[in-house]
Amino acid sequence: MERTVLCNGEPLQYQLHYKKVKNVNIRVVSGGVVQVSASRRVGAAEVDRIVQKKADWIARAKAYYASRSEEPQMPRVYAAGEPVCLLGRRYRLRIEPSDRDRAAIQGEEIVLFLRNPENESQRKKVFEAWYGGLCRDLFEAAAKRVYPLFQAYRIPMPAFRIRRMKTRWGSCSPQKRAVTLNLYLAQAPVPCVEYVIAHELAHLVQPNHSPAFYAVLDAVMPDHRERKQLLREQKINCSGSP
Repeated sequence: MERTVLCNGEPLQYQLHYKKVKNVNIRVVSGGVVQVSASRRVGAAEVDRIVQKKADWIARAKAYYASRSEEPQMPRVYAAGEPVCLLGRRYRLRIEPSDRDRAAIQGEEIVLFLRNPENESQRKKVFEAWYGGLCRDLFEAAAKRVYPLFQAYRIPMPAFRIRRMKTRWGSCSPQKRAVTLNLYLAQAPVPCVEYVIAHELAHLVQPNHSPAFYAVLDAVMPDHRERKQLLREQKINCSGSP
């Protein structure tokens, strides 16, 4: 549950989770979100008092995250307030109790409707299932926009796969007529996604990085260098969630 207390005259919001723990545990996670776990034997008012007592430590921890050069792009513990980056836009997670597990974009928020909102593993499961399905739809739509650009080369429409990759945005297997896209690519703006797809499709014409390969890219996407530079400027973490 979300609670707010006054610390040094300023409101401090935190997430309270009741668990089977002996002590009241406070942690500040990515994005500066304050997470507190406590036994159900400890009343909410007492938890508020403990949080207020730790106000200086919490302020230092929140300042640490605010000063980090790479602001988190995706949730770590799937808590309310954590960031979600999608197609270059930043959203915030909101958690709502519900009789059915699902997720939806509502304005500037991505809302997780959960039967058990206190369960972190369930929050992760619902988010990843929704995010993975959304990525498939987004990549499929982008591929349908880019593929016609290669009409003059008469290449087959390849099978598209999605997986987590730490060092590549995509890969192409001309022999198998398959293109694999990095799940984390969905964090990048649409022009970047289209660039990666065009790059991989060009390998069906030229399976290398020769001048002939770049001539194909120049022909189908004249601004591919600008799109590549835009992708390089994105602060995308390829080692965490989703």
